[in-house]
Amino acid sequence: MTGVIADGEIRRDELERLTVSARDAAEQGRWDLVDECYRLRDIAMQGASIPRQDAERMLASDRQVHERALVAKAAVAELLRESQAVRLRLSRLRHGAGAMGMIDVEA
Repeated sequence: MTGVIADGEIRRDELERLTVSARDAAEQGRWDLVDECYRLRDIAMQGASIPRQDAERMLASDRQVHERALVAKAAVAELLRESQAVRLRLSRLRHGAGAMGMIDVEA
């Protein structure tokens, strides 16, 4: 005896799979994959009737992805600040070395 899976069940499973995949990818910092999962989920949601419980579960997962994105954004901003500080110090060192002139060391 074979069971028939309704189109809604397949779509629901696909939405759940894409949502979980997006969350997992966010945990790994794979933002390209997160974007792809959301793009595919958006397509799968077209014309779908999503039960409230499923929608709430997806939103909870989406909030987790959003939180991960905020943390990643803050980390990148900090790295950029640090990089700018290092560049500024190097620039000052170069400028100072140029002002002192070249020192020849002969043995």
